[in-house]
Amino acid sequence: MSGSLLPGSSETSARRATLVQRPRPRAPKGAELVRFRLPDCPGSIAAIAGHLAAYEVDVLRLEVLGCQGGYAIDDLLLSGPGLDSALSDLPAPVSVLARRPGIDLRDPALAMASACASVTAAGDGKEAHRSLVRAALELVFAEAGLLCLRQDDGSLRIAASTEPDVPLLVDGNSASLLSSALYSGECLTADGRIPWAPPGYRDNLPSGAVAAIPGGSPASLVLVLLRDDPAPFVAAELDRLAALVGVAVGTLQLHEGRRAWQPSAGFAL
Repeated sequence: MSGSLLPGSSETSARRATLVQRPRPRAPKGAELVRFRLPDCPGSIAAIAGHLAAYEVDVLRLEVLGCQGGYAIDDLLLSGPGLDSALSDLPAPVSVLARRPGIDLRDPALAMASACASVTAAGDGKEAHRSLVRAALELVFAEAGLLCLRQDDGSLRIAASTEPDVPLLVDGNSASLLSSALYSGECLTADGRIPWAPPGYRDNLPSGAVAAIPGGSPASLVLVLLRDDPAPFVAAELDRLAALVGVAVGTLQLHEGRRAWQPSAGFAL
């Protein structure tokens, strides 16, 4: 995708970023998504399930996200009156990476299909921008998201955002993480407390983990997701987000093609 896919800087500078409404919680009442880090060995899941059962906590759903360095990262959708006590009394070396009340744990294939469908169903580019950010938030838990489009002068325009008070234009040279993702074409993550973008750009955004997912070839847009806590974005999440951004790029190209081709007056389709 080249810069011509996106509106020119003179046109975009006069536009406002599209505000994205955060998805509503979909989990069963009282359920909570908990991300665990536990030893990657036989019996670990059974041991955790037994521990939770002792505190009257039900495991509603489970997903193994990946393994690295002898540890596994697992998401469990849990419900029960003793959840707080169970998590405060976990056996070593099991640890909790994140807790998200009200966040559902959906089947990965169905969640991915739903996310892609919401983006491809967009009626125009602006709606596609909004749908991409919202679908990404639903695909992986995050508290904020925005979509940046690279302009001809190297600056970044915020096309869609969950936050209404972020600057519309950002100097690409000062947005280090985003520029690195754009020029490398790789998904990048960082601790949100580091200067991954200018201070004014980060003031109204969460300070937890941040992920930057570029799209296009060469990359002309980057999707940014942020969490309230430092729970890292794992490889499985980044892979899903990269696939979703790829679908969005194709959708945006179709919309740009429709804009570029206008039938002559009196021409019958």
